[in-house]
Amino acid sequence: MKRTGRPLCTRAAMYLPILAVLSCLLSAKAWAQEDSPAGQAPEQTPYTAPLDGRVRGQVQPELIEAGTVIDGKGNVLHNTRILLEKGRIVSVGPTVSAPRDAVVYDLSHATVLPGLIDVHVHITYNFGVTGRYDDTRETPEQRDLIYERSLWEMLMGGFTTVQSVGAPEDATLRDFVERGWIPGPRILTAYEPIFGSPQVGSDDVLRAKTILLQYEHADLVKIFASQSIRDGAGETLTLDQLQAICGEARKLGMRTLVHAYRGSVRNATLAGCTEVEHGTYATQDDLNLMAEKGTYFDPQVGLVIQNYLSHIPQFNGAGNLNAQGFEYMRRALSVNEKLFQDAIHTPGLKVVMGTDAVAGAHGRQVEEIIARIGLGQSPMDALISATSLNAESLRMSNEIGSIAPGQQADIIAVDGDPLTDPATLRNIAFVMKGGVVYKDMISAAAATH
Repeated sequence: MKRTGRPLCTRAAMYLPILAVLSCLLSAKAWAQEDSPAGQAPEQTPYTAPLDGRVRGQVQPELIEAGTVIDGKGNVLHNTRILLEKGRIVSVGPTVSAPRDAVVYDLSHATVLPGLIDVHVHITYNFGVTGRYDDTRETPEQRDLIYERSLWEMLMGGFTTVQSVGAPEDATLRDFVERGWIPGPRILTAYEPIFGSPQVGSDDVLRAKTILLQYEHADLVKIFASQSIRDGAGETLTLDQLQAICGEARKLGMRTLVHAYRGSVRNATLAGCTEVEHGTYATQDDLNLMAEKGTYFDPQVGLVIQNYLSHIPQFNGAGNLNAQGFEYMRRALSVNEKLFQDAIHTPGLKVVMGTDAVAGAHGRQVEEIIARIGLGQSPMDALISATSLNAESLRMSNEIGSIAPGQQADIIAVDGDPLTDPATLRNIAFVMKGGVVYKDMISAAAATH
């Protein structure tokens, strides 16, 4: 059996001198080797069945008859058939034929898209049973059920993959979703962020923290190079420190995502980090540099701050969520809108789609897409950002992000055309992930072909 705990030294590492940190690293390595003989992942319990009773990877093929397909790569197809087998797309085209025993989904009056991807969420940020954020009175059982509800809401909102950055609980949720024990979007997690502070430690300590994240099975490294926008957005890590973390991550084959404002945007880019989050108060020179270096950029304009401001009674009093913090966020709204418009007009800049969804925003991430279109991004580019470009940033282009042969069968549908009416994205009518249908409010009853 795989252990549910992790080496206790992980959380304490930031407070220890370098020799103790490296000792923790060796302890974690020994723990991982003991837990997984021969360096292999422990065998998982066999998958049982999802909500609709069908077994993942079932032999029976499926056929989607689509009126319109937006394929995630910028193409629009009409009167198209999509053949699926064992949870993957086999073929796409107007004349695709299906075996006689195929399950058929009639989406001939709908617009079909790849499952949406959000590269920045916080699954564990929720309103508790009293309706307050970070409710200390909720029981562990209540908290876990609230996490599951958030996953369900995101899946029903059309998001079949999310990147949560991050909390240790994400790892368990990721594994349970993958095994089919709970429904939800595919999860990638940073496990636990690396924070910048005066007590952050030497470059060797930062490298050790990065290595420890690999042993914790993190999918990426989340780095706080700036304070919160609610605390003034000041720099907390230097260029040299970012180079130490992102350089070590590259050696390990791990991606890095950097929370950065002001001058930290430039530092993260020069340090070769994979992605910059937020970017408030960045300059045009910063945007040009990100484009030159191939750095992914994820600004937010349509959900996260608006969500905080519309739920002030629930958030107020939790840490820096106070009158001053809310005022800082209000001031950032117009700054972020101008930054986004500059970003989408910067040649070669890869603007991905992440929402920073927290309590009150789970399942409503399409608001970010709709807001971006309202600020001048073309509907097609906005959808590409939320599908194939996001998949590229996750290094998962061969698996998700488009409707094409070989891809995971992550497919959604809306009753309408999001290219002419983006608001149709608020009403996702069909959700399939990995060939399993979790929501179907639009097709005729599944029939045998």
